[in-house]
Amino acid sequence: MSIIKIIQADNPALIDQVFAIRTEVFVHEQKCLPSEEFDELDAVAQHYLLFENELAVATGRFRKTDKGIKIERIATLNQYRGKGYATELINHLIAVAQNTFEDVHHFYLHAQVSVKPLYEKLGFTAYGNTFIEADIVHQAMEKTINR
Repeated sequence: MSIIKIIQADNPALIDQVFAIRTEVFVHEQKCLPSEEFDELDAVAQHYLLFENELAVATGRFRKTDKGIKIERIATLNQYRGKGYATELINHLIAVAQNTFEDVHHFYLHAQVSVKPLYEKLGFTAYGNTFIEADIVHQAMEKTINR
């Protein structure tokens, strides 16, 4: 049985693991340019890692904006997909954001169209037209949580 834990990547060694997962998923697999994947927002976002046993296998970040909380850079290593880790991670990000920013109820993201059903299962709804970001078709999605 696997032991799953999610922690904030709040030191350089953990951030290196965040960037390693994102490099594997977005740069190597999806052929995104590193200059598009790694941005100035990395410095202001809160990053999280999901571990299976002692191995970091998924990551994501969120940040507060004028529109609410933006969830970004959700990535799971290929061999660990299909285990529900992205769902666990996204739910964790939402919970942490709710506790950190109690006045914010609006969550939004830019979903790759291929994983739009994942976000729909989590209660996000699409808005607007699809668009291209990093040469991949995306859909803007949002969710409001009233307490």
